[in-house]
Amino acid sequence: MSALSLFLEMLVIFILISIGFILYRTGKIADGGMKTMSFLVVNFCNPAIILNAAMQNEEPIAPALMGNAVLVTVLIYAILIGISYLLPLLLRIPKKNRFAYQMLTVYGNVGYIGFPVCAAVLGQDALLYVSINCLVYNVLFYTYGEALLARAAGIREGGRGIGDIINAGTVSSLLTLLLYLVKIPVPMVLSDTVGYLSDACVFLSMLVLGCSIAQKPLKFLITGSKTMWVFLVLRMLVIPAAIVLVLKPFVHNELLLGTIAIMVSLPGGNLPLMVAEQDGLETSELSRGIVLTTIACIVTIPLIASLLL
Repeated sequence: MSALSLFLEMLVIFILISIGFILYRTGKIADGGMKTMSFLVVNFCNPAIILNAAMQNEEPIAPALMGNAVLVTVLIYAILIGISYLLPLLLRIPKKNRFAYQMLTVYGNVGYIGFPVCAAVLGQDALLYVSINCLVYNVLFYTYGEALLARAAGIREGGRGIGDIINAGTVSSLLTLLLYLVKIPVPMVLSDTVGYLSDACVFLSMLVLGCSIAQKPLKFLITGSKTMWVFLVLRMLVIPAAIVLVLKPFVHNELLLGTIAIMVSLPGGNLPLMVAEQDGLETSELSRGIVLTTIACIVTIPLIASLLL
């Protein structure tokens, strides 16, 4: 894909997000409607888009290829965790807000942006690697991530049971990996149903993002800690560019490398915010970071991906 094509794809994403923004600000979509769309995206459309990609794949994937993708994904998350401890120290973040910057560094918005953007920019075949990322993401968040938030909140025990790791994202990702490894015949009625749900994913995901951005007043975004702006440049440009350039000589699968470029460029995800609020933490800085990184990614994702062209 050329640099121009890449920017045009992200322009489409920007337009779809803008539609959600306008509809929320004009009262056409209320909070209840946004919650309903979020439920549909998380529990139906996102699982469908990755299952549909596996169903449309004609040849099984070699286990070695999948194993390499898992190793690379785990390595990237290990690097991000290390960076998440270093950045707050370098930027002299107050201790009470360090958890926010750690969450923003490690946990990107895989659900609402990762799946639809990779599908739109790289094609359905890239969703195998997004599925692997989703599995690692969920296991890591519901163990390490929740423990970190619990410590920040002064809660003695962090993390949840295995039941929280088993959700629509992880189950559909496991089924997707199975379908990639072993080509299982799927009835036409089921494959067509999954296909129609998949088609709605990009639009609904971007509507939800637009509504989420519209919930915050402009003053909320431009005021607050100035350190956030420095972090924004590091998190959305410097760190993703460094990871991509370091991995480029070693990862020869262009589709995997392209997926990595997008996944490390994702804005902060909403899941840490929801759990932090449940734990009673002050989340204004985390919320502001999520919105700002979401707006920035419209420009930064194409810039990072262009390093591969």
